Amino acid sequence: MKAHIHTQPRALLLWRFGPESTGYDAVMQQAQAYRLTPVFVDAAHLDCRIRDLCAGRATPAPVPAEASQWQIPAMIISGLRHDNGDLNGFLDAVKKSGAEFPIRAAVTPTSETWTLAHLLEELSAEHHALGGGQAQ
Repeated sequence: MKAHIHTQPRALLLWRFGPESTGYDAVMQQAQAYRLTPVFVDAAHLDCRIRDLCAGRATPAPVPAEASQWQIPAMIISGLRHDNGDLNGFLDAVKKSGAEFPIRAAVTPTSETWTLAHLLEELSAEHHALGGGQAQ
């Protein structure tokens, strides 16, 4: 069964990915083409809820002690539908850009209520379980 993916707001949360990253310009072009608002998240956002980050209303907080455990880049997409091909089209374009996102996810009704730290923890564990290396 496919997870229900939220269609609004259109946002692209980017963890450990920025202008110095391979494929950055292409990812930003694709985000614009798909009308996704890039949101660069860092350790100060770990205690923010995913829905607030996607809506642009999250307030950064002091960096929690566990911040250093998530070192690999992650991309979290909100607002693209899988049933019309938008989500897969965007993911294919990102892959062609050369950008590396070992962890990627789409926001669901469950994950939108989680903090960024909780989501990164869950995604990192899943990545590790699927043979993606050490849990980060």
